[in-house]
Amino acid sequence: MQSYLFLQPFFANKRILVVVSASVALYKILELLSTLNKLGAQTRVVMSEKSAEFINPLLFEVMSKNNVLSESLQNWQSADSPNHISYAKWAQVVLVAPASANTIAKFACGIADNIALCTLLASSAPKIFAPAMNTIMLQAPQTQANLKTLIKLGARVVESKEGLLACGDRGQGALADLQEILYALLSVFLQNDYRELAEFWGGQSSQKEEDSQKDEALQKEVIISSGGSKEALDSVRILSNLSSGKQAHFLALALFALGAKVCVVGSNFLPFLPKGVECIEAQTTQEYKEGILHARKACQQKPYLFMVAALADFKPKQVSAKKLKKETLPEVFELELEKNIDVLESLSPEDFIKIGFKAESEEAHALEYAKKMLVKKSLQAVCLNVLDSHNAFGSENNKMMLLSACDMKQTPLLSKFALSLEIAQFVKERIL
Repeated sequence: MQSYLFLQPFFANKRILVVVSASVALYKILELLSTLNKLGAQTRVVMSEKSAEFINPLLFEVMSKNNVLSESLQNWQSADSPNHISYAKWAQVVLVAPASANTIAKFACGIADNIALCTLLASSAPKIFAPAMNTIMLQAPQTQANLKTLIKLGARVVESKEGLLACGDRGQGALADLQEILYALLSVFLQNDYRELAEFWGGQSSQKEEDSQKDEALQKEVIISSGGSKEALDSVRILSNLSSGKQAHFLALALFALGAKVCVVGSNFLPFLPKGVECIEAQTTQEYKEGILHARKACQQKPYLFMVAALADFKPKQVSAKKLKKETLPEVFELELEKNIDVLESLSPEDFIKIGFKAESEEAHALEYAKKMLVKKSLQAVCLNVLDSHNAFGSENNKMMLLSACDMKQTPLLSKFALSLEIAQFVKERIL
């Protein structure tokens, strides 16, 4: 199971109101509530009478550690009593999951004929809908029109996935993975807590519901190279390195959550990458360059290129089409290498806003090398990583020296996700 503890600082004490509608998929929300509690969030649940027929509300009370609000439990004795107004005011974000076709249709029209819809309509907090229903119901023109209405009203919609549905059919309409719902919540929190950063990367002008749509002309397009290249020695062996790709993937998640359009070019893709991030596979250094150029063609504006991948400086001069047999090789096997293409240097600054990443094992001359890289490769910034026992390849945490032409910043040791936000902030401030 994927660990989401790196999100804990961003979910701690956030007030999340979960509205569940009548759907078989609502049992999956129990795991979501458990995860949110582990991340330090506060949760409350509202259930319509129909949804309570699917599952005992007591389970939601146990997982949320709060009273489940329903028609029969509304209390108006004080301003803090559980009722649809107090719960609506309490929420920092409202998550409707699972969202049935009926709930989506009624909220799109402003109908409030049950406790869940009353609470939704009474809340000014950002809203997220995670639909779950039969494929034909989801694809019906009315449902699609209602989903578009929700988006125009400022709500976010977490797309359902394809799978085996409760009715026995297989198709689109299954509740989105827990991870995608978490990321939708994360995006709301980041775009509120890091508002200026979200405005820069995502074109997000405001968190007010009626003005929360992205301005695509301001939305930044980002290409991130990830992992390590793999240069063939023969048909089964490769020359590679220890780069895990974690920092690149956390950077992709951070920029995506801030609202940027993100593409990752890499040799491996980690499971926590959001579905909305485009992925282009590359193995050799040449394939990385081709993948980056392919991604560039799809961009509507000059993209930001974060060259995080560790690409081979040298590659075998001769590659055997068959596996080299150990029995036929001498005791000392000499391998002739030739210099590889420098992808970052070869890409024109006219086509990319280039940010380089540099790893050094010795601190003495690391900064000097990074400054030379900044000039030689026409970079806007360099993220320097001096490897040690705390931030070796594959570690969960990292610290970096961030350099631009005019200044530099040393970060503390942070989770790679938190460090990604530091990088995003540094680039925003230095590249305008």
